[in-house]
Amino acid sequence: MSSFHTPVMLKECLRYLEPQDGGVYVDATLGGGGHSLAMLEAQPQARLYCFDQDEEAIEAAAQNLAQHCGQVDLIRANFSGIRTELALRQIKTIDGALFDLGVSSHQLDCPERGFSFDNDAPLDMRMDGTQKMTAAKAVQELDQAALAKIFKEYGEELNAGRIARAIVTSRGESPIVSTGDLARVIEKVAGTGSKESLKTKVRVFQALRIYVNGELDVLRAALLDTINILKPGARIVVLSYHSLEDRIVKNALRDMSQECQCPSRVLGCSCGKKKLVKILTKSPLVADEAEVRTNKRSRSAKLRAAERIQGES
Repeated sequence: MSSFHTPVMLKECLRYLEPQDGGVYVDATLGGGGHSLAMLEAQPQARLYCFDQDEEAIEAAAQNLAQHCGQVDLIRANFSGIRTELALRQIKTIDGALFDLGVSSHQLDCPERGFSFDNDAPLDMRMDGTQKMTAAKAVQELDQAALAKIFKEYGEELNAGRIARAIVTSRGESPIVSTGDLARVIEKVAGTGSKESLKTKVRVFQALRIYVNGELDVLRAALLDTINILKPGARIVVLSYHSLEDRIVKNALRDMSQECQCPSRVLGCSCGKKKLVKILTKSPLVADEAEVRTNKRSRSAKLRAAERIQGES
């Protein structure tokens, strides 16, 4: 898949999706198109609607899926717009959907995208290059309390307050505009050379990336929108890569698998809540040892799947 990551847990994704001949499917996070290509190779007559907000991903996938161009619609949009974009194309129901969340290897490996501290590069982190908010803008303009909240909530960083204070102090002396600038500020708090200092930088960079791209803000709503257009028996498969994502996915699927939630003291149901899905993975699946050895991105992956059963769209 060119410089995009090798598809994670590919066999498991196909096993749970069960793509059918002539079915209509959504790849909510296209990347380089690896999962989509596998779906089309399994079912050449399937129709795919593929979403990604990253222009480079759309361009790479267009090349990788060229032999199936008649079966694929590449849509440059965030997965928050799935239901709207499909409606514009007169698609009311689908036979399955795949979400492969998080950042791609391509984005991490391109220094100019500013996702990684491995190279000194502009502090960008935008998945959609047209949006105004960048990581540099965030660390330069947000106040100390806001930065600390981001690092704590999106990075689960114990030193969130100290790092936020160090950023505010440092930017008063000179602008923080590169990944190297930010890494050096973090090191003032976490030190250098230890595993824990490395983990701290990973958590802070993750937190900023999630904030800049609003990754968690729309996830639950996108899952619900997608489940609402699944046909009975159709399936949704979600790959997540850190605890915050997985928690949202777990709770969303669990909520949609439950019926009436009225208090037990109430006689009769007043909420009208209907069970929408049957959960297929009681515990999340993880990659086997062989895949982890050959594809390091799979190390943190968790797969959850559910099947649509009933309920009004």
